Amino acid sequence: MRAVICGTLVALALPAVAPAHTDAGRQLSFSWPAEGTITSPYGRDGYRWHPGLDIGILRSLTVRAASPGRVVRAGYVPGYEGYGNVVLLSLGDGFSALYAHLALLLVAAGERLETGQRLGIAGCTGWCTGTHLHFELRYRNRAVDPTLLFAR
Repeated sequence: MRAVICGTLVALALPAVAPAHTDAGRQLSFSWPAEGTITSPYGRDGYRWHPGLDIGILRSLTVRAASPGRVVRAGYVPGYEGYGNVVLLSLGDGFSALYAHLALLLVAAGERLETGQRLGIAGCTGWCTGTHLHFELRYRNRAVDPTLLFAR
């Protein structure tokens, strides 16, 4: 991983694929869902709490499944106000992945996706300041730091 410092903005180049282990012993394997840089990290981001990663400065607008799973919700979803168009993917064992601010959805609820399968086009729907992907990893519906599950 490479850090690029521009003024006060720190952006990280994202690696391609990374295996990860959970406390339960389950091995998860993730691919980065978008080709860009982290423009807002998980956690405290200045004055606010940020429950995911914002991936911006995109080399492609294509958003892909980071892991295999089943689409639980797609579109504007109650409880996710401000996120715009989302895809919520159930990964199993209590894990889910949320892809937000999508300009175009390429999947529907009930579909089964494989790692790397296209699920949408990055955009700026909901509350946002520019085209990017907001990506969250959740365990039992609570946001967890997805960078902890990517190999270093």
